[in-house]
Amino acid sequence: MNKIITTVLVAFALTAFNSVADLDAVPLPDDFKPTLQVTGEYPLVQTGYSAQSVADIAAFYISELGKPQLTRGDNSRMTLFYAVGNENIRISLYTNDYKTEIAIMLTK
Repeated sequence: MNKIITTVLVAFALTAFNSVADLDAVPLPDDFKPTLQVTGEYPLVQTGYSAQSVADIAAFYISELGKPQLTRGDNSRMTLFYAVGNENIRISLYTNDYKTEIAIMLTK
């Protein structure tokens, strides 16, 4: 049963990101407050912050996008790496003044 659920979630994530055309396709935590967005030319970048912890936001992305290909860091700094089709998604998280800064980069 777990294999079926995992397969369905991975398939859904890959379908959702099969052709990531812009940053709008990358999910954001409910309390995400944007600070910067660079679009129109690769690399695409979006930054912002959340009141949630690094661990909680990492869990959010793992539930939304599946297991990352690579994870680096700890509970104060973490980067999640995903590859979808010809594009790479890097989500960097770090604690700063009682909030978690989130930086999303989309490259080809």
